[in-house]
Amino acid sequence: MPQVIYSPRPAHRWKPGRQVPALLLLTVALCMVPTVPTYADPPAAGSPDFVAIDAYLDREMRELRIPGLALGIVHDDEIVHLQAFGVADASGRAVTPQTPFILASASKSFTALAIMQLVEDGKVDLDAPVVTYLPSFSVGDESASTTITLRHLLNHTSGLSEDTAYEPMLSNDMSDSALSERVKALSDAELVHRPGEAFEYTDANYDTLGLIVEKVSGQSYEASIRERIFTPLGMSRSFTDQTEARQSGLASGHRSWFGFPRSFDAPYSRAAMPSSYLISSAEDVTHFLIGQLNGGTYDAASVLSPAGIAAMHQPAVREGDRDIFYGMGWESRTLAGVPVVRHKGTNANFYADMVLDKEGGWGVVILANFNSLNFNGGRLQGLTAGVLSLLKGEGPPEVPMPHHPLLASATLLIAAVTVLMLSSMVWSLATMRRWRTHPGRRPGRPWVLGLRVALSSVVCIGWGLGLLLIFPAWAYPLAPTLLIVPDLGYLIVISSVVALVWGIARPPLTYITLRRRND
Repeated sequence: MPQVIYSPRPAHRWKPGRQVPALLLLTVALCMVPTVPTYADPPAAGSPDFVAIDAYLDREMRELRIPGLALGIVHDDEIVHLQAFGVADASGRAVTPQTPFILASASKSFTALAIMQLVEDGKVDLDAPVVTYLPSFSVGDESASTTITLRHLLNHTSGLSEDTAYEPMLSNDMSDSALSERVKALSDAELVHRPGEAFEYTDANYDTLGLIVEKVSGQSYEASIRERIFTPLGMSRSFTDQTEARQSGLASGHRSWFGFPRSFDAPYSRAAMPSSYLISSAEDVTHFLIGQLNGGTYDAASVLSPAGIAAMHQPAVREGDRDIFYGMGWESRTLAGVPVVRHKGTNANFYADMVLDKEGGWGVVILANFNSLNFNGGRLQGLTAGVLSLLKGEGPPEVPMPHHPLLASATLLIAAVTVLMLSSMVWSLATMRRWRTHPGRRPGRPWVLGLRVALSSVVCIGWGLGLLLIFPAWAYPLAPTLLIVPDLGYLIVISSVVALVWGIARPPLTYITLRRRND
């Protein structure tokens, strides 16, 4: 058996449920200085400095306030390093390399492998239409319903919109029909591209592939994954059911509120199991990575041929205008100056990242019971790049704090406008009170005041409607925003309600105040 380096790390202190006003949180976040532990026993010359990697992740997780994190590193066909940091839940239970985490979108790599297994069994053809295996499959475009192929689904070129991903995020449907009902609901989905024309990432593609696995294999998607991937790869701490995983120590997930974690039990649905909800531990995922690096083989068990693995890792379609290409459940890109294949996963309360440096023979997995797409999401998603750099003997690269700068900018803008609006309301109400108690202070030209009040009301109502109607259409629907980016989502709701109420109420309040005689 290969030597595995692992020693438990002390859990950093963190109290769930603690909240501070948003502006104070941002100030504290900028001012906090982390404490970096000291280590002994430097590595042998020429070998990776795992102590430095641990120190880097320990520092980053403390600065980003990640409650718990697990790391696994493989080289060629060996697990060379396992480490864990922080706490798994509010009880203070320490994370270990065997602690299960939800894999979020990293689940797609497992679903792609399941499809390729059926290809090598001669049971499916990647270039056959989906309707060959799911005769009832349809989308809003009748002609496209018969031309979308399995390869289109694998490469996210089916033409289905990202919007088709959101509905299962809000569902706790664990029924046997959840997956088939999810795919059936695509029948009225309008395509944003012709099949094969362009890349558009959506969970719906992989949920449909999961249903194909189910129909062709003759067993549930979950049973197929367990029997054909988890079992042969020795993934004994991997699950397809949240309840079972909780009995085995599943970490508790956390959402980000202005960069601060808050425990949150997100919806969990079989409707999106193939795209988003498989569960595994860092140690188990290292088995999967070894299989990917070694032609489908782990510890004498084979889950796919070398040719099949190579096909999965081939770049197939460019992701927009970025130098990132998607293939069959894997992205091809450069990370920390290294050509890699990668798949990360982000959902409301968990983060996962799997990276393969095939030339160097390295595989890295990072799992966290925290996710942020807003203020500190860039650094969270840059952790694997830091590990790869340290494996090469270099310093970790700098990455921007926001993963989506637009979301961070929108959050700060809406917060600023809301504060200004509330300040204006307080000032206006105080002014109206003075007018009532001191009639001599009332404006001399009512039409000027009326114009000002009317203009202010129009601006407020426009702002409120814009947040509720235009922002979801332009960026993300409100329901998934509330789920995944709650600080931004609730700011939108609060700001829009305040704007609409004040915009509607201010004119009559002003009129009543000016009409009322001083007692």
